[in-house]
Amino acid sequence: MPVAYTIQPTYAIDDATLLETDLTTCTLLVMIGSGTFSYAVLAPLQRKFLALKSYSYQPRTVAMADLEMIEQIFDADRLLFTAFKKVLLAFSSADNTLVPREFYQQQLRKDYLQAALPHKSQDAVLTDEIAELGLVNVFSVDKDMLGFLRKEFSTDDVAHAHTALLKGYRQDADHTASEGIAYAEVQAQHFTLTIYAGGKLLMQHQYAHRGGLDIVYYIVNSLRQLGLSELQARIKLGGALTKDSQVFQELSRFLPRIEWVHRPDGFLYIPKMIDMPSHQFFNLYALALCV
Repeated sequence: MPVAYTIQPTYAIDDATLLETDLTTCTLLVMIGSGTFSYAVLAPLQRKFLALKSYSYQPRTVAMADLEMIEQIFDADRLLFTAFKKVLLAFSSADNTLVPREFYQQQLRKDYLQAALPHKSQDAVLTDEIAELGLVNVFSVDKDMLGFLRKEFSTDDVAHAHTALLKGYRQDADHTASEGIAYAEVQAQHFTLTIYAGGKLLMQHQYAHRGGLDIVYYIVNSLRQLGLSELQARIKLGGALTKDSQVFQELSRFLPRIEWVHRPDGFLYIPKMIDMPSHQFFNLYALALCV
């Protein structure tokens, strides 16, 4: 017998501003990951975030698990049926690679991805151009998931979550630190590590983890391979972390220069968002930089 799920958001943040706004003038920013579905509503003229909602669920082993759960979210969340002026879909996964713009050729996009990681034949291969870094982000998305979301939202605007992170980190003046800076966007089962030194992007990669010690290992190993010291480099954390969590405590034992990232500049946030820790939902807010 099929298991029935009652989908409830992990976070649901808004205020009277949402009801007072014509949402057909607004932008919906949607982030899809394994076991997660989050979105934020942005009023583009005021550059103000009006609402945020995030769902988490346990992925099952069947191939359609994520799609089935997202279908149930649509059944439960009527706001998603609003005729927003613009909808941006973003996918958070490890299935991507960065290619220098001068070497990129559109007809070879599948080859770039296959050279970097195994590629599933049922996936669609898409790209983001990151002009400010001279890079093209080549990524793959499950065709069934992409087709469902494009149809439901009537949009062709698609991006990769790592593109948003790169744009967000470039706003941070600390990314030019000569001693190096490692940004870690931490989620429940994976984290994305991005390292800069002297304003130059040295690496970005997503890793699976089972706890803080895994994250420490990848950060330390990556910094050392790049000729940087984990004792001197600054570490900025974002995502689903709290200061009293076990993961944070384990990171603090080995990485002495830990800080938090701050929500992107240049936008307004409703009071309930400002009351939240500034590093939470950094990746979702940063999608506004991709619109």
